[in-house]
Amino acid sequence: MLHHLHPGQRFFFALFSSFRFLINLPLLDRPLTLGFVWGLFTGDWAACLGVSLFFELLWLDVIPAGTIIPPNALAPTLACLAALHLYGISSPAVAAVLIVACLPLGRLFSRLENYHRVFCNEGFNSFVLWVKNPGRPGGPAAMTRRSILVMFPINMAAFTLALAWLLALAHLGLPLLAPELSELKLTWPHLWAVGSIGAVLSLRHRPAYAVVLAGAFLAVFSRIIP
Repeated sequence: MLHHLHPGQRFFFALFSSFRFLINLPLLDRPLTLGFVWGLFTGDWAACLGVSLFFELLWLDVIPAGTIIPPNALAPTLACLAALHLYGISSPAVAAVLIVACLPLGRLFSRLENYHRVFCNEGFNSFVLWVKNPGRPGGPAAMTRRSILVMFPINMAAFTLALAWLLALAHLGLPLLAPELSELKLTWPHLWAVGSIGAVLSLRHRPAYAVVLAGAFLAVFSRIIP
C-alpha cells in the first residue's frame, strides 16, 4: 500500500502537526483548518467538511491543560480524508466505518507527542548549564532546532505507516461492507450529532448533559413510534 501514498500527504501531516508543538498559531492545528486546506487541493468539500467537523467536535472536552495531551485530531482527519479520496467514497455511511478505524490514530499520535516531551526533558540539564554559562552549547535555539529535527521526520514516518495500515484495512474491508452500508440512510448531520457529544462534555455543565440525553431519547422514540 505504500506505493499509493503521495509524499505530499506525509509532509502535509508533519507540517500541520508542527503547529501543535513548534509554532503555536491559533486555529492552524485544528481539523477544520486541515479540512479546508485539503478541500482546496481536492475540491471534495462535502467529505472535507463532514470528516473535519466530526473530529473538531469529538475531542473538544479534552484540552491541553498541564501535562494532559489531547488526542491528535489531525492524524485521523487527514488519514480518513486521504482514504476517502483514494477510494472515491462519498457515502457518509461508508465514511463512518473509516472514521471509526481512524479513531485510534488520535491517541497513538498524542502518545508519540508524550514520548517527544520526555525526550526533550532530557535536555533540561544542558539548558541549566547554558543558563549558568551562555557561551556553551545547549541554549534555547539549539533545543528548538533539535526538537524540530527529531519530531518532524518521526511524524512523517509514523503517519506513513499509519496511513498504509488504514489503506490496507480499507482495501480488504470496504468491498465487503460498502454494498450493505450504502443502503443506510445515514447523513453527515447524524455523524456530527455523535461527534457533538465531545462538545457537550466540554461545557462541564450537568443540565447540558440532561438536555442531550433527553434529545437522544426523543430521537430514538420518534423513530420507533410512527
